[in-house]
Amino acid sequence: MRNPLGGFARVPAAPAVVLRDLWPGNATVGEKLVRNRTEFEGVSRSLQSNVWDDPTWPAAYRRWLQSFCWLQDLRELGAESARIKARTLVSHWIRQPAAERAVIDPSITGARLCAWLGCYEFFAASADDTFRQHLMASLMMEARSIMALMPEAVYGWQALCALKGLLAVAVSIPDYPEFLTRYLRLIDEVITSQILPDGGHITRSPEDLFLTVKELAEMLYILQVARLPLPTTLVDAANRTVPALRAMRHADGGLALFNGSRERDPQLVELVLNRASRSRVVAAGLPESGFARLSSGRALLIADAAAPAPNGFDHTAHAGMLSFEFSSGKQRLIVNCGASKQKGWAEALRYPAAHSVLELGGMSPITFEANGTTSRPPQVTRTHATQDGAHWLDMTHNGYESQGGGVYHRQLYLGKDGRTLRGEERLEGATLARSPCVRFHLHPDIMVEPTENGYLLHSEEESWLFQSDGQISVEESVYLGGSRRMATLQLVLTPAAAPPQDTSPTPLPPEDDVEEDGGAPLLQTTTPQEEAATPLPALTEAAEQTPDLLPDESIVLTAPDLVEEAAAPMPDGIPHEQAHAPTLPHAALSHAMAQPPPKPIHWAMTLISE
Repeated sequence: MRNPLGGFARVPAAPAVVLRDLWPGNATVGEKLVRNRTEFEGVSRSLQSNVWDDPTWPAAYRRWLQSFCWLQDLRELGAESARIKARTLVSHWIRQPAAERAVIDPSITGARLCAWLGCYEFFAASADDTFRQHLMASLMMEARSIMALMPEAVYGWQALCALKGLLAVAVSIPDYPEFLTRYLRLIDEVITSQILPDGGHITRSPEDLFLTVKELAEMLYILQVARLPLPTTLVDAANRTVPALRAMRHADGGLALFNGSRERDPQLVELVLNRASRSRVVAAGLPESGFARLSSGRALLIADAAAPAPNGFDHTAHAGMLSFEFSSGKQRLIVNCGASKQKGWAEALRYPAAHSVLELGGMSPITFEANGTTSRPPQVTRTHATQDGAHWLDMTHNGYESQGGGVYHRQLYLGKDGRTLRGEERLEGATLARSPCVRFHLHPDIMVEPTENGYLLHSEEESWLFQSDGQISVEESVYLGGSRRMATLQLVLTPAAAPPQDTSPTPLPPEDDVEEDGGAPLLQTTTPQEEAATPLPALTEAAEQTPDLLPDESIVLTAPDLVEEAAAPMPDGIPHEQAHAPTLPHAALSHAMAQPPPKPIHWAMTLISE
């Protein structure tokens, strides 16, 4: 594998097929590279000659540097100095002894081979014969490393990236058909193992789905340029993943922020979609992927309604089950906090506090292991119904149940005109008296104005009134969905305070209810306010349907009630019929909870001006 001539008669002088890199670069990054500086994830580093690996570097930066995808940034700059810099850096890599090259990750190798061939005309076509001969020998040697390591070395979209590099070399050096044979032997299995029937990705990450579609688009392009037959599995995968990816975008063109995703450049996302398929279809639902999509009028709500990805694909899984994002037109209002590759932030953003969802202090609905995987996955249910353009979404998960927190139940209603969004949050069967909070992270573009009846959420085009029968507080938050970290706000709901308790002396129970040693009576008089809930740390500190769909045992608003209320003006509070606890004799109370379970929290968002 390390000997490029081993088993080969000769090394060709140039690629038989000239490929072209499909994606735009960043001239600013290219200009810094010319000056021996790198810019990645907002961090600037010095570019040292012949240094391609350092244990102090983040894994994401190491991948970026060794993949040579920054060649497109130098090409975008276009100056002669950029061409010389590209040639110099490639020369430094290919002059390394074979045993010292970092080729253990075939996905990075595949990205590097595609970058070399996609930018060949820019930096190599005008180079001397010796440089081109060494480059072609390196292409062959590193393609053989992919053949030797696949399919066990990588999985997910990274496996597609590795095979893409193998395919690029196969069409560029057609004299050696073993490259193409190996690609065709592996591609079907790799696609089947990660792309779900509805077109979603097995990791349940919009980011991974985007990268998957990008790899598929490049493979289709390479095969078309080489005029080779398109594998049926590849074409079918592109036709299924494109509608799914379109469904995971907001109207601004960016991705929804679930399971390690960020918005991404909307223009790049659209370019990738158009390259992969001509279809303009948007998937109406993603049942296997576990996302619910509620669209009405200008409003769009996307909810995470499934358990985390299975073992082996859960490195990007977040504890955001039942969280949602909400946008109106091209403006995002309710968001999740996003994702980061920086240590500390990456871990903190996986917890419920970084999502627009209920959080129970001191508990996590899943367990994050030291190696980044997850354990103790919850069971998640969802029921989605529509009628005359209105949506009802009913979701539950039992991630807190084993810890005494009960089953989390979230119900959402989106009106038929997209002008009303209502929800109910409750914990069923809780055995521990913990005060929950429900977080609604706001997009940085949203301004918050307190009013007598609630909070106004102002965007450039609209204003929404947010109300709740719980207590609403405005707290600081952070948004990492874009290209840089931004400060923002969040609305935090907690159960409304109970009315003042009767402070008159409690009569002593009969002597039968007093312990023999004269201790305290079995009937406790503790009130919910006498035990303080565990405070919830700020996220910034962590970084350092229709009526028959509603359960019979729950007293909640039915669908007709919701529709009727949507047309009525919003009162100061959101009235809901409440269940009254039965009066129990002292003997029964002695075995009851010291505190009652938290009451449901109801909230509503209403569009009041455009």
